[in-house]
Amino acid sequence: MADVWRFFSHEDDLPDLDADALCGRLGAELSIPTVDGPTHDQTDWAAFDRLEAFFRASFPLLFDAARVEKFDHSLMLTVPGRNQELRPALLLGHMDVVPVVPGTEADWTHGAFDGHVDDEYVWGRGALDMSDQVMGNLEAVEYVLGHDGLPERTIIVCMGQDEETLQTGARTMGAELARRGIRCEFSLDEGSYVVSDLAPYGAPGRHGLMVFLAEKGYADVRLTVRSAGGHSSNPFGGTSLATLGCAIARLAEADWGCEVTPLLRQTLEAVGAGDGADLDPREFLADRDLFPYVTTTCAPTMICGGSAQANVMPQDMTATVNFRLLTGTTTADVLARVRELVADLPVEAELVAEVSNDPSAVSVLEGAGAEGLRAACERYFVDPATGEPLPLVPALLLGASDSRMYECCCGTCLRFSPFVADADEVSRGIHGTDERITRRAYLQGIRLLVHLLRTTCC
Repeated sequence: MADVWRFFSHEDDLPDLDADALCGRLGAELSIPTVDGPTHDQTDWAAFDRLEAFFRASFPLLFDAARVEKFDHSLMLTVPGRNQELRPALLLGHMDVVPVVPGTEADWTHGAFDGHVDDEYVWGRGALDMSDQVMGNLEAVEYVLGHDGLPERTIIVCMGQDEETLQTGARTMGAELARRGIRCEFSLDEGSYVVSDLAPYGAPGRHGLMVFLAEKGYADVRLTVRSAGGHSSNPFGGTSLATLGCAIARLAEADWGCEVTPLLRQTLEAVGAGDGADLDPREFLADRDLFPYVTTTCAPTMICGGSAQANVMPQDMTATVNFRLLTGTTTADVLARVRELVADLPVEAELVAEVSNDPSAVSVLEGAGAEGLRAACERYFVDPATGEPLPLVPALLLGASDSRMYECCCGTCLRFSPFVADADEVSRGIHGTDERITRRAYLQGIRLLVHLLRTTCC
């Protein structure tokens, strides 16, 4: 039994939902290997074509009602609302999944792309990240169209092709909506997949649902040290590896600052822990789970060019250091600080611009989308000890999603997943082995999405 089930409420809503059919369709979707290749040319786009055909066959009401547009292999579905004065609702998702780590295929209980469905789980790569929400969005819109007809508010569903790599699909669709002058009421994208224990935030014994209003920035900085190499018997002046190691150590040991941001204060207020006005951010720095919320993080991750033999000095070497930027810090700030730290070393530092970005804006948690999400969460997730609804807690997303690509057309970007699992399932399964979601969690997430659409769009 999954521990997260104890937080579920009103599972008897929408009694006409066909659990076997819903889970069977999710399993069928998971069997299509839409693996995002390292480059556009190395991606099997035929799998994305098969997925689109599957969507069309599975959701006839949606594809009949919607204007369907393709941007490369990304999809935008626009279901026109009866009241064009209302700003659209925007449901986001990505169709791509990460590959299975070579050599671990046999470690899966069921094949990563078998789409296996049993009495308790739906198994497969993407079951949590994020085919469940992609399919859930489509199922919810199809359900609303079948039961309520065309919505009052326009619903736009955007499904990107490459969130796991370059995010070109989301970037293109967000820019196109902005070019058309479309301003959305709210967007909903993937979130944390768990019911969060609020004890680390000063609320022991309480749980909540995180809605992420912002994302940290992302920066890869490449360090290069050039050398002619030579015999290791005369390493006068040091080797390129020694110089590179010194530079890496300086960056990893540097103080990147710390602060309690306004969004973190919102988090603390929402859990009843005060506003953090007197909080020393160094208290967060000392906690493994909390330190990323108060500082820009520095993680050396790649090194290339070492010698193939112990008695040969390496020649040119590079290292890549990954930074996740706290709100208020830019990629230019990070690059300048890196160059300052290694200024006395023969090290070149450059920003890998094509994959780097500043932190997102901080969305507002207000309006129809925020209130509708709060109401839906309160109905379907409760504290089993008290019977009280779980609070919706605004927070900072440490990773990345497609949401920031839609800030140009939406000021309320809500990163929240109603499809939840136990924490150990999430930590092991997302991008790992035996990714899966319980049938009950999948159905509960669809109920929540239907409730959200009915309260905000119908």
